[in-house]
Amino acid sequence: MNNSVLLLNADGQPLSILPLSTVSWQDAVKAVFLEKVRVIRSYDDVYLHSESITIPCPSIIMLNTYHKQPVKAKYSRRNLYLRDDHCCQYCGDQFIFAELTIDHVIPKSRGGRLTWENTVSACGPCNVKKGDKLSTPINIPTVPSWHKINYSEKTHQIIIPCLYWQDYIKWPEDKLILQS
Repeated sequence: MNNSVLLLNADGQPLSILPLSTVSWQDAVKAVFLEKVRVIRSYDDVYLHSESITIPCPSIIMLNTYHKQPVKAKYSRRNLYLRDDHCCQYCGDQFIFAELTIDHVIPKSRGGRLTWENTVSACGPCNVKKGDKLSTPINIPTVPSWHKINYSEKTHQIIIPCLYWQDYIKWPEDKLILQS
């Protein structure tokens, strides 16, 4: 069995969207028995059996205590591209993840650091063209909030095992893929 279980915060929201906050069914059952979570919904027709009990397999669980979300987003290549909406900050074109690079607004050779405020998404040709020169990007780089990054991918597709997860994820229906 390879059933993922959606993990919700105590306020009913997923802890994260991408990657979607899920746990294995084994960890979910363990958390239920340790009374750390409560089951919101179980999979239809999927049961877990032991010698002494049979229980429905959890599909959605909710934490009993609220897990405080961070205020600032963690700096990463993925999050930088999300902040910049996968657009090159020099030519303005949109690219897929593999076609983007990280550009230092103030080049490393001039003392520029790898920070939110000094890096932008750039396509390969623009990054090479800029080189170690100073150039102003289309958008001034800022530190994004965790919330902005966590919910910025609603333009992208997400795979879920059950359609009723949508009630908790609140994802655009045209971007949902039901796992087969």
